Amino acid sequence: MKIDERWIREHLPEDCRDASLDVFRGYYTDGLRVMAEGERGGPDIEVYRAEDEEDLRCWQLEQVCGFAGKTDPPGIWRWYRHHAEDGKWMYVERRSYDYNAIEDSRLPGFERLLRNLRYGLPTERWERKVREYVALMNYWYSTPHWDYDREALRFVEISDSKEHDDHNNVVEEPRPGSVIKVID
Repeated sequence: MKIDERWIREHLPEDCRDASLDVFRGYYTDGLRVMAEGERGGPDIEVYRAEDEEDLRCWQLEQVCGFAGKTDPPGIWRWYRHHAEDGKWMYVERRSYDYNAIEDSRLPGFERLLRNLRYGLPTERWERKVREYVALMNYWYSTPHWDYDREALRFVEISDSKEHDDHNNVVEEPRPGSVIKVID
């Protein structure tokens, strides 16, 4: 796929400017449409339809930012899933923690993506992305648990709500007897 490599590199944070831009293998553009080559001879699939050239460049930047740069080391979560017994999780609990929630492996990658995009996207488009990823982080919560600190470029907890399984409305939190170890 043809990309404006110079523009993308200029809109990446300085520490990511040398990142590989080889994330478009199997894609091509047809005017303002981004197409993915068909799987094993199947039909090609439209992946994105840009409004204009700037929209297409911003979409390409979003794709690169998902892979560019390093993620911060994960914060310390209060509860970690250790293993399941009879279909129910057993947990390790930390006495000191950064996040009063069960470990969510998506958080470091989401933070990296939004931090990288902050430097290159127009403000309103970046804000839409922030709202999209805040919604994804809050998907398993009855009431919002996460928000995004736009100054510090990090997710922050805003409530003590617990995760739930929307299908059965089962709240996931350590049950009595399910914490098998407490560590400092």
